[in-house]
Amino acid sequence: MDPKYLEALFAKYPERLTTQHLEELFGLSRNTVYRWLQTGVIPAYQVEKTWLVSRDQVKDWVWENRNTLRKGQAPGVNEDQP
Repeated sequence: MDPKYLEALFAKYPERLTTQHLEELFGLSRNTVYRWLQTGVIPAYQVEKTWLVSRDQVKDWVWENRNTLRKGQAPGVNEDQP
């Protein structure tokens, strides 16, 4: 994956991403996005009931995990777990 492609992909998103942005970016269901947030797969901070997700941290995370994500897997998460 070319880093320029990654820059272009994330350029249209604001600095703070919402769960809806993550659903769109990764093509995931809402439940999977929340599971990834709760288990720490996606870098984020939770303040009370609000998730704070930095676009640049997620972009860096995608770059660092590009081979795993290319295979359709989440680093460190087993989808079969409840």
